[in-house]
Amino acid sequence: MKNSALILFLILILIASCKQEVKDTTKTQLSELQIEACNSADAAKTCNTRLAEVGIVLKEDCCGELGKCC
Repeated sequence: MKNSALILFLILILIASCKQEVKDTTKTQLSELQIEACNSADAAKTCNTRLAEVGIVLKEDCCGELGKCC
């Protein structure tokens, strides 16, 4: 009985740690080039045109990470 409870406890810890790691890896971090592209496109008001053509970063990433091009 004690062995099965211990195994169950260890499995629950393993599952919880896997979920925590997945949450951390889904957060996007922009490179300096992508940040500069977001800032430039936002300043020039070309978020819907030029930013999409260049393909360095998505408009949604700029909005979500920097609050630009929203």
